[in-house]
Amino acid sequence: MISANDTTNYTVKLFVRADPELGCERQKQAALEKLETLDDDGRIDSYEIHAWTKEIRVRGPLEGTDYYENVFDHIEAFQQWADEESVRLNTAFKLQSVDCEITDETYRVLSLPSICIAVYEDGELCSVYPHSTDDGCRTAGSCLTELEQYSQVEYAG
Repeated sequence: MISANDTTNYTVKLFVRADPELGCERQKQAALEKLETLDDDGRIDSYEIHAWTKEIRVRGPLEGTDYYENVFDHIEAFQQWADEESVRLNTAFKLQSVDCEITDETYRVLSLPSICIAVYEDGELCSVYPHSTDDGCRTAGSCLTELEQYSQVEYAG
């Protein structure tokens, strides 16, 4: 339970697409502002902002770079959490093949969500938004609202 008496330290990592996106810019700005307010009000211990692209090639030319390793390290941790909690991330993180007839290339890319939030409790990943359960989709916005209201961040389980 997140409350004014809670001694649990929550760190929130916000992942946002760096490129401008029609229809998403207000949501990105609102998420940034909400995190700043939550931090100022002491409802979270800290937050971090991470920018990423719309999609990243799996085993592509960026493999081995700090950026590539950082993205895929987070994705691996997110998927491990999802497996443990019996939830799905595939509605937000989509793996697909791309075919280019001009160069006769085929490769796989991972689409990244416009906004993703990872919540860490005392340093351990405890939730990722968005995710889906049998009951529906849990969005980044719902996570921020729950944190703001000092209510239980409803973990997937």
